[in-house]
Amino acid sequence: MATEEHHPVTWFRSTLWAALLGSVTALTCPGIFGALNGMGAGGGASPDITNAANAIVFGTLAARSPFTESLINRITPKWALCIGTLGYVPYAAGLYCNDRFGTNWLLLFGAVCIGVSACFLWVASGAILLGYSEEHRKGRASLQSLGASIGGIVSLALNIEKSWRGSVSTPTYIALMIIMCLGFPFAALLPTAKRIQRTDGRPVQLAQQASFLKEFRVLKNMLKRPAILALMPLWLYGQWFLSYQWQFNFAYFTVRARALNSTLFYLVGLFSALLMGQILDFERFSRRMRARIGFFLVLFFVGASWILGQVVQVHHSKTTPTLDWSSDGFGLGAFLFILWGFSDPFVTTFMFWLGGTLTRNLNETSFLAAVINFVGSLGSTFGFVVSAMDVEYDWACVINVILFFVSVPFTAWVVFAKVTDSSHGKSLAGLEGDKSSSASVFETPAVLPVVSIVPGEKGNVK
Repeated sequence: MATEEHHPVTWFRSTLWAALLGSVTALTCPGIFGALNGMGAGGGASPDITNAANAIVFGTLAARSPFTESLINRITPKWALCIGTLGYVPYAAGLYCNDRFGTNWLLLFGAVCIGVSACFLWVASGAILLGYSEEHRKGRASLQSLGASIGGIVSLALNIEKSWRGSVSTPTYIALMIIMCLGFPFAALLPTAKRIQRTDGRPVQLAQQASFLKEFRVLKNMLKRPAILALMPLWLYGQWFLSYQWQFNFAYFTVRARALNSTLFYLVGLFSALLMGQILDFERFSRRMRARIGFFLVLFFVGASWILGQVVQVHHSKTTPTLDWSSDGFGLGAFLFILWGFSDPFVTTFMFWLGGTLTRNLNETSFLAAVINFVGSLGSTFGFVVSAMDVEYDWACVINVILFFVSVPFTAWVVFAKVTDSSHGKSLAGLEGDKSSSASVFETPAVLPVVSIVPGEKGNVK
């Protein structure tokens, strides 16, 4: 068997260096965003304005998701990644000012900024990891969840004595904002596509750009497909749960316990996303078999987490505890929160992978990712609106239970009736061979995942 020729590369222009910069940027910005919100109420003492701000964040994401890919096609991934880092610090500063001084305007302004910038960051980082890299390096784990865990560790270390309810300390906000500020210089170090050197000798080529009208036609035709419509309940659920889970951590735990829970939540999530990715990549099984294994794993772990969650929520609604790690009853509540952290990435990894099995047409893949992100962001928006309306926790939990189990039969239909062992030549919108309608930054599938999962036949985790 012929071996691929290896070409020498300069380290600071290598695909590995580019992927590292993209991943570290994800660590410093969305990773720390996750750390702040994973503690509930953005680390503060009151969730009211934070829920409204997060509704704005994800609402802005939803509004921009279908159109960001086309813009990034025109400004290149490097500058899109730089733009993507700019909204996080104003948001974190707004959380701090709101908690300490009662100032609302900066938090709401920061929410809009992060909603706009996050769209650029996710499409750009996905394009870098998929479009720059050689085939054997695509689709590996990013550092976003690790960044959230690091943020949780920082929060825990700076609030280790806070065995009561309240907000995190001022140094916590300052330390996390400093980490967020590092995102822009890391992004600015990224080589441009023309300067990237690949070990296989192939250049990174930008695809020919289509008109907005043609790209809109791709999106319109895609949304007519029954399989796409059938997966929308799962995509809607796929980010709705964030608001309730973060609220649960805020409502029933002390400051230091919230920081510990958040750290473990993202650590186990990193492991479970990698695990699901490896299962969906296990090519000794047919793709149909992998789809069914993934479906039953999601059904078991996510279903069990919400059944247990409903039981625990009913109990906590009656007793309204404030749990510290030295308290009786802490173990069950913490286990539930960590179980959510483990099972949530099962859903997000599987839903992107499953969507990717429906087409191998490169003109459609980036739009499919954008649609998934759009529907998921709508779910997050509605979830935070529910939290901002002070809906009782019992009912907020019930909504999540209903959303998940309603999505199960529709997802099962796609898994058992629509997934085939090969999608070569399949097109959701009838665009085989239409190179003029390419929507990808590179001649490879692009992604737009807030959840940091790469769509496509492979189930790897970005």
